[in-house]
Amino acid sequence: MCYKYSLLIYELCVTYLIISIYSNKNQHLDKFVRKLADVWEELVGDRATFSLENRAFNSVSVVTMVLLAVLLPFNMWLGLTAIWVLVATLLALQVLFFYLSRYKRVYHASMLAYVIVSYITLIATFYLNSGSHGPALLLFFLTFNLLIAFSSRAKHWIWALLHLLLPVILLTKEYFDPTWITDSYRNGSDRYIDILSSYIVTLTCIYLITNYLRKNYEREKQIAEERADKIDMQNINLEQLNQKKDKLFSIIAHDLQSPLNSIITTLHLIAEYELEEEEKKMLGDELLTLTKNTSNLLTNLLTWSKLQMDGKGVRLSSENVYESVERVLSIQRMLADKKSVAIVSRVDPAIFITADHNMLELVVRNLINNAIKFTPSGGQIDIGIQLRENTCNLLVADNGIGIDPSQQDEIFSLKTQSTFGTNNEKGIGLGLVLCKELLALQQGELWFESAPGKGTTFYASFPLSQADSADKKLSA
Repeated sequence: MCYKYSLLIYELCVTYLIISIYSNKNQHLDKFVRKLADVWEELVGDRATFSLENRAFNSVSVVTMVLLAVLLPFNMWLGLTAIWVLVATLLALQVLFFYLSRYKRVYHASMLAYVIVSYITLIATFYLNSGSHGPALLLFFLTFNLLIAFSSRAKHWIWALLHLLLPVILLTKEYFDPTWITDSYRNGSDRYIDILSSYIVTLTCIYLITNYLRKNYEREKQIAEERADKIDMQNINLEQLNQKKDKLFSIIAHDLQSPLNSIITTLHLIAEYELEEEEKKMLGDELLTLTKNTSNLLTNLLTWSKLQMDGKGVRLSSENVYESVERVLSIQRMLADKKSVAIVSRVDPAIFITADHNMLELVVRNLINNAIKFTPSGGQIDIGIQLRENTCNLLVADNGIGIDPSQQDEIFSLKTQSTFGTNNEKGIGLGLVLCKELLALQQGELWFESAPGKGTTFYASFPLSQADSADKKLSA
């Protein structure tokens, strides 16, 4: 009788603790409980090393050892010799099973031995606890549910077959030999309490098991949905990358090939024909312009391709805006002079921003080059800055042809078509796309204001360096 109650308590505790292992609820544990959780994790094994089945078995073993260790002196004190000898034997076996599973990683053999001992215990319970008139059949049913819930699907047919055969054999033996089983109950009230308590414990365990299976199903369903969403997102990103790749190959095949062919043609004219000095100078100027434009295109292509591959490599530092702009203008002014476009810079030499040195100059060069391209002869480009609370807006304004309203929404994408400047300079829009991405990596932004026929102003925002931010607050 006492052993039967210990078995019921064991089944209930095992069910609850195993389910708690798989539960995904985050509990606010105090320091003491966290320590216990760490000890428990050490005993059952970490998730990275042990499978769910192995951890479940280890948890069963730990709970079993604790319960048997508590029941052993209790039964010895009651003088139940047969029971405490059985408990001591089970405790020794359970320690062995746990050691083999947890520290020797012999999980499958330990699990098999544990199941065999469990079936022997169930048979002993049937024999010692009034057979079919006791709770043994309820315990068979409960054990079957535990094994189904926490073992691999491949073994389910084994447990089903055993739980079908063993009760049938025991009931058949009892039916044909009624004297084989003795009634262990002293009176009807003992049997009533025993059966009722067994039913309540079994019902509770079945509920916990069913609840676990339902939560496990919902969790797996959620994981599957998240995985499907992730795959969909990856497909979208892959499609976008394929579009960018196609655009890039189109640029390389056409927009890069055209200026190279022009360079080859120009060099061929210079080499094959006797030309006047004025003609040579004109061809030389054209060759220089083509070479610089091609070099700028190559720089943009290589930088943009590198960003698409890793998007990293940003080295932020305190940069002087005036010095960066002047370094770019030392080259860009020659292109502007050839086109009779004036460049006026009003950048304060005392302003420092947080930016990547090379990326900053590439952004400035692309914005100025874009302004030169779409500004007619006799036009003007203004370069200045606007200070906000913690940002510096670098602006490049021209009085050129402006941007067509139909193209403004896609100006920062590779969807735009090739455009031509006021002197038929070809543009593919890659420079602005690159500027947008480079600024995003430096915690900045890029936007513009444009009116067809009146010009365009591009704004590139950068974080002010800490020193400038502090000075600005003091001056305020």
